[in-house]
Amino acid sequence: MKPALELSDVFFSYDGQTPVLNHLDLSLPYGCFAVLQGVSGTGKTTLLSLINGIIPQIQPGHLTGTILLDGQEVSAWSIARRARLVASVLQNADDQIVHDRVEDEVAFGCENLGIPSAEIENRVREALRLTRLKPDAATRKLSGGQKQRLVMACALAMGQRILLLDEPLANLDRESTVRLLRILKQLTQEGALVLLIEHRLDMVLPYADMVFTLRDGCLAQEKDPARLLKEVDHILPYDGESLAGSGRLISLKDVDYTLHGIDVIRNVSLDIREGERLTLLGPNGCGKTTLLKLLARLLYPSGGGYEQTLIRSQRVHPMPEWFRKAGYIFQDPSSQLFMPTLRQEVARNASSPERAKRMIALFGLEGLEDRHPQSLSEGQKRRAGVAAVCASDPGVLFLDEPTVGQDFDHLRQMVDSLRLLQKESGCAIVTVTHDKRCKEALSDRRVIMKLGRIIR
Repeated sequence: MKPALELSDVFFSYDGQTPVLNHLDLSLPYGCFAVLQGVSGTGKTTLLSLINGIIPQIQPGHLTGTILLDGQEVSAWSIARRARLVASVLQNADDQIVHDRVEDEVAFGCENLGIPSAEIENRVREALRLTRLKPDAATRKLSGGQKQRLVMACALAMGQRILLLDEPLANLDRESTVRLLRILKQLTQEGALVLLIEHRLDMVLPYADMVFTLRDGCLAQEKDPARLLKEVDHILPYDGESLAGSGRLISLKDVDYTLHGIDVIRNVSLDIREGERLTLLGPNGCGKTTLLKLLARLLYPSGGGYEQTLIRSQRVHPMPEWFRKAGYIFQDPSSQLFMPTLRQEVARNASSPERAKRMIALFGLEGLEDRHPQSLSEGQKRRAGVAAVCASDPGVLFLDEPTVGQDFDHLRQMVDSLRLLQKESGCAIVTVTHDKRCKEALSDRRVIMKLGRIIR
């Protein structure tokens, strides 16, 4: 039987000199659940982009070697033609969403494949059932995890037999992660090929048939994934050393937030104390990001009270002054990276040139200073955004899923660096996360949310 995917002597370089992928060979059969892992920035996303045609048709570079899909050489194929065989789920869900309604978004790919209308209706209904999404929901109002489920629903509905998935679990709660992995495993048992990039190997390895590591441009199959699981299944512990003081930086009192007639946050009261680490936890769509934005004054309550002591001015809108003291990291790191080089990005609002240089080192970005921030891997972008915000020496940090795209070593480095900076400055840190590897380490206190309320 011909392989679903075959790479032969594949070499790729963005600049024509520095190899990202160095003469790779890979053969994957139908009916296989394959996991691709490796340190952030080693070229995993690049490999998937070579297969689906994004490279070199959209992102240029120097490519040699042979890529076969379903036994057919595809170097001359357009992205659209490859998409008839290959479904792709990108790291950033927003890059793939084009419609306003969930149902229309899921139907869109099927329509492009020329699938009959009655069949499209059946596929859309089944894909939404599997991913637990409402057909009439507005795509722009979905949480980050719900958007990931949406682009996964689109891939399921199109029905291709080769699925390329770039960290589709990153923003999912545990229940949604397990559900998706079971769906993918069932697809492989029905004859599909799944090639999945993921850093949280403890979640995916039990489902994997084959595991590959990409390192220094070279691809190697792991002969003993169980050994690999033991090496990576780590949880960063709580250090038992709270710096929380008695003073309140921010207080919400009976706060509501309504959007287009929908109660997103309902009757929430919460204090953020000086020097504490607080995590916001709960299932996708429960209101964590909205609450984080209310705390950070990116949104204003529809009802209830808001007080802050981080700055002494009590004017109605002292926003420039506020954002010199409050640092915010969005779920999508690309949305707050603006400068031509990483060095300039981190230095832009830094309290001093020396601090900017130190932040680059603390967050593992040395050697990337002259790169354009948007050219970095998603994991590197996350660290770049955190480094740039921390360079301004804020009094409170708001972090929305900051550890997405981080291998364990970079995850540990990020958490250790945040802790060090907190000890030096006494800042508070408020984090939204689904990452069980670090939620203990980032928590002096946890807030559990459900349906827009704090339940514990």
